[in-house]
Amino acid sequence: MKIIIAAGGTGGHVFPAVCVASELKKNNIAILFATDKRGAKYLGSFEKEAIIQNINTSSRLKLYFSLLINIVYAIFYLLKSKCDCVIGFGGYPSVPYVLAAQILRKKTLIHEQNAVIGKANKLLSLFASKIITSFENTKNLAKSQKVKNIGMPTRFENEYDSEENLKNKKFTILTFAGSQGARIFSKLITDALLSLEKDIVAYSQVLPEDKDFVECQYRKAQIEYKVSDFFHNIGDLYKQADLVISRSGASSVFEIIGFGKPSILIPYKKSINGDQEENAKFLLKRNAAFVIDEAEISSQKLKKIILEVINNPNQINSMKENLKKLYIPNITKKLSDEIISLINSKL
Repeated sequence: MKIIIAAGGTGGHVFPAVCVASELKKNNIAILFATDKRGAKYLGSFEKEAIIQNINTSSRLKLYFSLLINIVYAIFYLLKSKCDCVIGFGGYPSVPYVLAAQILRKKTLIHEQNAVIGKANKLLSLFASKIITSFENTKNLAKSQKVKNIGMPTRFENEYDSEENLKNKKFTILTFAGSQGARIFSKLITDALLSLEKDIVAYSQVLPEDKDFVECQYRKAQIEYKVSDFFHNIGDLYKQADLVISRSGASSVFEIIGFGKPSILIPYKKSINGDQEENAKFLLKRNAAFVIDEAEISSQKLKKIILEVINNPNQINSMKENLKKLYIPNITKKLSDEIISLINSKL
């Protein structure tokens, strides 16, 4: 079998695609990625043979023109390669190869990460052979027998059961913003942590240009810390954390669910279709997270919520129990099985 997986833009699109690709390889399936320059940096070993597309998003006209060129190229490539199926994980770089496959009447499957379907997947869903969602009742997606809710593949599915609960350790706070970084994660959140007057440990992912400043602030306050512009060992930090402060991309939400960590979510206000807000509401409605509107955030408001969590162990335990109810095991394998089933079907 030969499959092309198309995904791009942010790690939120590419990380779940890489998880599924790794699982499919165990079944002797040949995998080729189609992405853009931004997505390529998340591919790891799959980058060596990836198709890197030039998707120009500087204006709507340039976007449409670059997509059209890539669609034409994708049609010729698919005719030549004789692939069995094309899988799309969202983002504009997924459009050319999934749409080309649909034009050639090849089997296609798309996975929607967020609680609101993205623009690319909205278009591709019209002709997809199968649609897999992370959240139940994904907004703006028409109900259909093609739609199946499985969940969101994450990088840490084999690590969830090995949580490090160290007795008498300091209260540990992990803060990160994913690819949608912002100055609030370097300045405002740091100010809130410094004002706690508690003996804490801070693991903070910040903008590269703010790294030295944040480290200096923690040193002055004699707070134990780890600061980086990207944590390669973030799975280990999740295990040690008592509280997570992050954006609410789908990957972050499902990682928080998987590790069972109470969280304060700050949805990215410029996210297309308000998907981060809807992802955050998914946990908020189930009393499994706190949510702060970015437009209304302040260090004092953040400090108040953090202290509420630190000083109320019962609330922490309640949130953990609510998160446990949302946990879905073996998502990556389930999605891989759906892809293999689609290839073997007679649609």
